[in-house]
Amino acid sequence: MQIRFTKEGPDNVTMAICSHTQIRAAACVCGACVRFTTTDTKYKAVKRDVLELLKLLAGCIDCHPSHECQEVTWSDVDRTAHLRERLMEMAIGFAVMPDRAETAARRRVEEALCAPVERVEDALIEAL
Repeated sequence: MQIRFTKEGPDNVTMAICSHTQIRAAACVCGACVRFTTTDTKYKAVKRDVLELLKLLAGCIDCHPSHECQEVTWSDVDRTAHLRERLMEMAIGFAVMPDRAETAARRRVEEALCAPVERVEDALIEAL
């Protein structure tokens, strides 16, 4: 397994990409990339990437500070609805019980989203 190194970015940062999975080597969990590292190190790297990607997604919905906010268009609504559906698929994946009833899992997640805003987080956790 080879790790491909490239120099890119404004700071000329060296980035390592796993040649097998095309995932950032620090966050890749293939056999070659986990060699010579600890579970704690990999977990922190994967968690970091997940949190950064969630921030990116949040920026797709809320006006990112680096962009000027404009009037909301139907295109914005459609893009946000598409993002919601992808996130629902992920949540449903966590909520599917051993009986594999995806429809029931979707219903539990949708019902949790109907909770008052101050209780949505707890309701979603209960749905999972």
